[in-house]
Amino acid sequence: MNLLLLFIKSFVEVSCIILAGGKSSRVGRDKAFLLLNNQPLICYVFNIMKKIFSDIVIVVKNEEQKRKMEKILKNVKVVEDRNEIFSPLAGIKEGVKHVRSDYAFVVACDMPFVIEKDVRLLLSNLKKGADCVAYFRDTYYEPFFAIYKKEIFNGCNLNESLHSVIDKIENKILIPVCGNRLSFFNINTREDMEIAEKIISK
Repeated sequence: MNLLLLFIKSFVEVSCIILAGGKSSRVGRDKAFLLLNNQPLICYVFNIMKKIFSDIVIVVKNEEQKRKMEKILKNVKVVEDRNEIFSPLAGIKEGVKHVRSDYAFVVACDMPFVIEKDVRLLLSNLKKGADCVAYFRDTYYEPFFAIYKKEIFNGCNLNESLHSVIDKIENKILIPVCGNRLSFFNINTREDMEIAEKIISK
């Protein structure tokens, strides 16, 4: 019984925010809906997230994206970031308004090879009072694969990079990464898409 109470007290609830509303000028269309092996990129990320989180919010940029998203994914909360500034922070600030928990795992829609155990390792390292849990190598963080306390985004400059936000957080938990991890592979260009197609064909 004492162990059970200790577990309950140490458990920190975490929601999930999937960013799916960014511009995709280098790819030529909305990345969330790009087909990889005949499946939209957003499905790869969402299918892993729903195994882990009971509260998921997908942030898009406009009504058209929202309608398309709701056709592809059922029973999920899709919200619009109507801010004129196109930036990850704008999307996150909208997302945190709609999640239930004080913490949110933030991930981008263009990361089709997210590995469940890499997410769960972040969750297992989260402690009450921490403001962020992130992977890092050298001085570089993985900002779109990290857990954040909602309140750290209060007053953030929407043009600021998420990397610089992590850099300024004093109470953060960092997990070192060696080598390349497929979880962090994201698609920014047509060349990245070709690499993803080769990976999935194997």
